[in-house]
Amino acid sequence: KMGVKVIDVPLTEEEYAFGVDKNQPELLASINTVLAEMKTSGKLDAIITAYATGEGIKPITSATFDSAKADKQLVVATNAAFAPFEYKEGDQFAGIDMEIAAYIAEKLGMELVIMDMDFDAVVAAVGNNGVDVAMASLTVNETRKEFVNFSDTYYNAAQMLVVPESVTAFDNCKT
Repeated sequence: KMGVKVIDVPLTEEEYAFGVDKNQPELLASINTVLAEMKTSGKLDAIITAYATGEGIKPITSATFDSAKADKQLVVATNAAFAPFEYKEGDQFAGIDMEIAAYIAEKLGMELVIMDMDFDAVVAAVGNNGVDVAMASLTVNETRKEFVNFSDTYYNAAQMLVVPESVTAFDNCKT
């Protein structure tokens, strides 16, 4: 039986954040407040760990969108095809982002509405047809900043090299 090891030199690094409607600075502030509380309390790490280990996964049910309830619904655009961050479990949603969305909606006293769409449409949807936030493992970048205001970062993604334990060629790499 052969073991493996991770070479602790990131090949790529990305910061994930939520894209918030530019016309809702108060929502952005509220989301950042809840994210900070989740980080401090350990709730964010617990959600991420639950999906990393496959334990404690909680299906999330979307409410039905109602334009008459705009101030009572948190409408999230996603692409439910990127486990473990967002995916479908039957007719319900699951994933790190979806649990964070449900927690934020609960903290804000709002109903959560999840709109599943093509990834390329997620950012463009924000600010249109009642969509408040894009939550789809979004990498913070300058192009997207033209369309949304990003929340504080909630996840740092990095690609790393994994090799058999017996391989020593990369052991002293710094870059």
